[in-house]
Amino acid sequence: MKQKTILFVDNSIPYLNVHAELLAKAGYRVYRAYTLAEAEDKLNVYHVHLIILDVRMEDDNDEQDISGFVWAQQAKYRPIPKIILTAHPSYELAREALGPSLDSLPPAVNFIGKDEGIDAIVGGVERVFEKYVGINWQLSMRWTEASNLSLPHLAALIDPELDYVYLSSRVEELEDLFGALFSNSHQINISHRFAVSHHKVTLGLFTFSDEGLLSRYVVVCGLREAIQQEETGHNKYAGRTATEGSTAKSSRLVETTHYAALAYTLTDTRLEDVTTLTEFYRQNQAEAVIGVLDYLFDRTLAHYHQQNVKVTDPSPVMDAFLPYVADRAFVTPSALNSCITSLQTKGGVIDDFARFDPEALQLLATIVDNTICIEDSIKCGIMHGRLTGDTILVDRRGRAWIIDFAGFGQGPLIQEFITLENVVKFDLADQFDYQDRKKLEAYLHIGLNAEEDIVDSDVSREMHKALTVINHLRRRAIHKLNQTPQLYQAGLLLKTLERLASYDPSIFYFTRELAIYFHALNAIRETCKRLNPPPPAYDKPYSPWLDEEKPGYDVWVEGQWVNLAEMEYKLLHVLYRQAVDYVDNPRCKFSDIGRGVWGDYDRLRDYNNVQSLVRRVRDRIQPVEDDAHQYIENIRGVGYSLNLKYHDPHY
Repeated sequence: MKQKTILFVDNSIPYLNVHAELLAKAGYRVYRAYTLAEAEDKLNVYHVHLIILDVRMEDDNDEQDISGFVWAQQAKYRPIPKIILTAHPSYELAREALGPSLDSLPPAVNFIGKDEGIDAIVGGVERVFEKYVGINWQLSMRWTEASNLSLPHLAALIDPELDYVYLSSRVEELEDLFGALFSNSHQINISHRFAVSHHKVTLGLFTFSDEGLLSRYVVVCGLREAIQQEETGHNKYAGRTATEGSTAKSSRLVETTHYAALAYTLTDTRLEDVTTLTEFYRQNQAEAVIGVLDYLFDRTLAHYHQQNVKVTDPSPVMDAFLPYVADRAFVTPSALNSCITSLQTKGGVIDDFARFDPEALQLLATIVDNTICIEDSIKCGIMHGRLTGDTILVDRRGRAWIIDFAGFGQGPLIQEFITLENVVKFDLADQFDYQDRKKLEAYLHIGLNAEEDIVDSDVSREMHKALTVINHLRRRAIHKLNQTPQLYQAGLLLKTLERLASYDPSIFYFTRELAIYFHALNAIRETCKRLNPPPPAYDKPYSPWLDEEKPGYDVWVEGQWVNLAEMEYKLLHVLYRQAVDYVDNPRCKFSDIGRGVWGDYDRLRDYNNVQSLVRRVRDRIQPVEDDAHQYIENIRGVGYSLNLKYHDPHY
């Protein structure tokens, strides 16, 4: 049987030492603190079940000194029962200390005079352990192999920054947390680890009574503040009655000094039939995944999405989405530039990645800060706010349940669909390399406004699944919520920036992990281009046409914008300026081109580079159906010239 532990706090050293020894002889483990500061240090290091403390901890001769009682009232020590000792009993103080509390233990559960002797203290301690501690000391805990967990591992998952010196006491505390949560059980089998985030872990476990009666629970445990937020969200938004697809609370909040836990039941299913959406996605075809997502939105989330529904008047959409970005400080030009620059230094391991240049960063900043203002109406309601592949549970019949209630609140409903798109792209479809991801993003761009999925025999089965699921999410969001593709793209931009913000330059990533961040970077750049307003109507349109005030490397050709790489744009810019400024002499020498593109020109080094670059630009801007007009003409032995093609402005 575990040893029951007490923290004894008294500024009278002789009194404390004598009575601590007597309690130790009675079978208790006793830690001693002679000041309140020392008591706090002890509680940070050790796990205790009961605190005994003197009411006067600063001056025994000061009738106004109730420092021990004031200290006992602190919320952070609320879960620990306390016995108040005093050599100067006060009826008023005792009544306040022992008074009822609506949601927790009172500041003290017993009030004992110091002159009552050790028998009174021991008797009081026994009564407190019997009535208030509430731990199942005989509970047997079994960790199944599938859970891949242990108490030390659980402590580290809850608090990755936990100092190793505290680990043993935190393990004891977690063991007692489960003992209090399942005070009437004989054994618990922890079989599932569902979700890990925000300083909490969600588990699936089975309990057995003394008679062997089996019960199933989903338990969320973690740091106290995290679980308090969890309970608040569930109490405020989840239904009071257990209906199909609901996650019903089946226990009160149980707290220790550092941790807390809640138990849920999943209505109308068995725990052994449930897995996460992450696992379900990897084991099933697109049609089955879509069926789960439809159930999720039509049944599980509908209860929340239909609450407090409002449609805003047309207004800047970035202002509406920004409050739901986890790290708003990241969405600033300096933070974005720092992250993107750092990430691109790792581009050597990624083949042919599309560089995010300063002009693209400027375009991104102007969209985020509303310089380029995107206005739209937004449908808002109660949203989950933390949908991931692990906070959605799925059973064999394709039904869905949600866990993690701490993120619930009013917000743009379209964000739930956007969040799941990024979950599929970046988390569930995690086997793609960068080239696969680049292709995936290109198909998604083409299909944004399409009513049917793109069919391409060259697409792999896994890419087809990702495309099918994401396009289904997009169509649902746009048609069911009656929202515009532009609004979807704006929300997608910020959610993808949120993914980029998780990049840590101090970490060495595997190539596939880096591919995800470069995918996010590519998606951000492409989304910015789509959100950029169309070009104005020009008085004298011709092709190609460069708007040198426009951020990015875009060129207007035959009525549409074509995006070039940085070096390609610089070459075209040299030819363009010569053609526009010197209409009678549009020829550019090799040396002029080299200096315009690279800053200097060395014939041996750059002659072939110029020719190669010209071929690439021709491929990008030359219309396939218009071979008769060559935009870039070769001037043999000299260089090249740009032939502007003029259009009828009234065409």
